[in-house]
Amino acid sequence: MIFLQFADPLARARLFTNIRNSLKLGGILILQGYTPKQLEYKTGGPPHLSHMYTESLLREELVGFDMQIIREYEADLNEGSKHVGQSALLGLVAQRI
Repeated sequence: MIFLQFADPLARARLFTNIRNSLKLGGILILQGYTPKQLEYKTGGPPHLSHMYTESLLREELVGFDMQIIREYEADLNEGSKHVGQSALLGLVAQRI
């Protein structure tokens, strides 16, 4: 498990490059992150818009992956004292091709 939500955009781009280079062909990347709407909920995650995920951002950053599942959704999280309540999320399952 890798926590990327606290990486600024430049660091995140480097992390995605490293993930792409490290994951073998056919390997699967599973990612869950917050969308910009999360800033309205204030129920966890970083307080910076630049640290949120959108479908277009992931498609740009993850060239060379087959996006098998990519969807925005909302869910009630209970993952410790700093991640409780309604949350705006983006889920991704992508295969390196």
